[in-house]
Amino acid sequence: MWNHLKGWNRCDDCWLAYERGIQHPNSLSCYKVGIPISSLNVPVSTFIEEIKKRDYVAKYGFFPFPVNLVSKGVIILYFTNREDMLKSIEDLKKFVKEPNNREKFFFNNFVNVEWIEGFNYRRGCPEYDKKFGDWRRWSSE
Repeated sequence: MWNHLKGWNRCDDCWLAYERGIQHPNSLSCYKVGIPISSLNVPVSTFIEEIKKRDYVAKYGFFPFPVNLVSKGVIILYFTNREDMLKSIEDLKKFVKEPNNREKFFFNNFVNVEWIEGFNYRRGCPEYDKKFGDWRRWSSE
């Protein structure tokens, strides 16, 4: 399902630790920006080219049925700190509009995100919240 643009190279160790019930330090410096595909102001291919030009680490995918009834898919950008994450949102906001209520409901309830205009964001993987508590209360790096 996922198409990768540059490798993140931080997930393997983090996921192995999660499976052992340990919160890996990588999760504390993992900032993800999600852009619902239906929120793009330009074709997906154009947006992907913009991501490549900026050399962002990213992946994108189109959701299968039945998830595609509430969300077409998502583009995820990865950052090691909040400042770079916020700069990317500022840099890309001309390509993104506010999501519809279905998209917001889906990402709020199943991914546990915050929103800045048409972008959602969080730290670490959603699965981590179940074992280590809400990402908003994690310690800083």
